[in-house]
Amino acid sequence: MKEENKELEKEIKEETTEEVENKESDQNSSEEVENKVNSEIEELKNQLLRLQADFVNYKNRTEREKSNSIILANEGLILKLLPVLDNFNRAFAHVNLEDDAVKGFVMIKDQFESILKSEMVEEIESDGATFDPNLHNAVMTESKEGVESGIVLETFEKGYKIKDKVIRPSMVKVSE
Repeated sequence: MKEENKELEKEIKEETTEEVENKESDQNSSEEVENKVNSEIEELKNQLLRLQADFVNYKNRTEREKSNSIILANEGLILKLLPVLDNFNRAFAHVNLEDDAVKGFVMIKDQFESILKSEMVEEIESDGATFDPNLHNAVMTESKEGVESGIVLETFEKGYKIKDKVIRPSMVKVSE
């Protein structure tokens, strides 16, 4: 009986040891699973943040492209209308602006300029400015005393730009 008890005790100890080892390995594996799940959660969070940033960038880019498309579509029409404005300005240079009939045309020209301004069309300032080949088209040069070289002396035709894009450069006379 003693031997049976010893064997029984030995078996119980072995089983208990196995159970403890199994529990420890279960605990280790549950920690591994938890760590793995946490790392997957972090990875998914990072993916979500990147996707959100990509979406915001996409929205901004499409808005910019849409705005640029509208501006480009308007550019052709505006270029066709600018000679009409030039003709108004030439005509007003040779008439009495105090005449009532002329005042009506001045109002029409002002309305025309207001519409262009609402479409982000800006006149390029030229007279007295430093010549810039991106903004000006030099059609004449003149030597003038007291004026340094490269200064716009006279504007023959006004230039215009939409936002920062030049749609028509100014035709100018430049000092030598």
